[in-house]
Amino acid sequence: MATPKSEWPGFGDVPEDAELALSRSESQELARWVWQDGESRDGERLSVHYYANSLHYGTAVFEGIRCYPTERGPALVRPRDHIDRMLSSARLYGMRVPYGADELVRAAIEITRRNGVDHAYLRPIAWFGYGPIDLKPKQVCPVQVLIAVRRLGTYLGEGALRNGIKVLTSSWRRLHHTMLPVMAKASGHYANSVLAAHEALDRGYDDALLLNADGTVSGVTGGNVFFVRAGRLHTNDESSSIVPGITRDCILTLAHAHDIEVVIRGFTREELLRADEVFLTGTAAEVTPVRELDGVEFPTGKRTFGALFQRAYLRAVTGKNPDFVDWLTPVT
Repeated sequence: MATPKSEWPGFGDVPEDAELALSRSESQELARWVWQDGESRDGERLSVHYYANSLHYGTAVFEGIRCYPTERGPALVRPRDHIDRMLSSARLYGMRVPYGADELVRAAIEITRRNGVDHAYLRPIAWFGYGPIDLKPKQVCPVQVLIAVRRLGTYLGEGALRNGIKVLTSSWRRLHHTMLPVMAKASGHYANSVLAAHEALDRGYDDALLLNADGTVSGVTGGNVFFVRAGRLHTNDESSSIVPGITRDCILTLAHAHDIEVVIRGFTREELLRADEVFLTGTAAEVTPVRELDGVEFPTGKRTFGALFQRAYLRAVTGKNPDFVDWLTPVT
């Protein structure tokens, strides 16, 4: 297979894999303070009404925002892009969120600072609250908003980042974009992914690949798929019923910066199985190589494009690449 022109072009100041893994806990401990409906509150004292429309019908929209340590202190990765996407998802479901993007970004910064975290994952979420047993929540149900924080280092563990994961093609198909607005990150949509994830778990795999009704690839349960063939980077787009991930966009930007040719189009499972290598992207999963798909093995390790992108991404989001400092919003 084709390999990068040099092993780590320009990435000499990035820690080796072992050092990086040792510096990041796998804990997902919840931070004490949350932001809810305009104020900071003790997370242990929160409650959601048992007849909240979102609890019964999945009418909530959400995001995941990473926080990383940098030389200048903790920083959030592209928080405005995430908040803008959440507000866009909310509009698709008829939610009138009572806060603007600037206010929600400030809230994310403030609650991260108050919790004193650096390696963290923020969960902004907006939902339809208490109301009648009705499928028209926008008529009467209030829209509530919360930003929760939990510590998060390596989401899938050190071994996943270092050696890759095993993926199963699920028997469940992805919901098509003509059935639901799949570009929205809505909680009800993820029941589809839960079914596929449980199928993978029960069969001894780490994650599941979902196909569209026409047999083309959509993505994994919570992320986007990339593959490399003959030195070209391939991924799909909205026509494949994906949520166009912000980490996905980061990888496309990094590919352009390193003069790696990118092909964006729908592709089949067969094409994926014939790839030179495969990797996944997502806010929590970052850049995770796939070592096996349905029994077919792929290379992982330092001499792969996936590893190059993994390290390039981590370098950028920890403030070590000045070319991408605009991705970061300082907390302090």
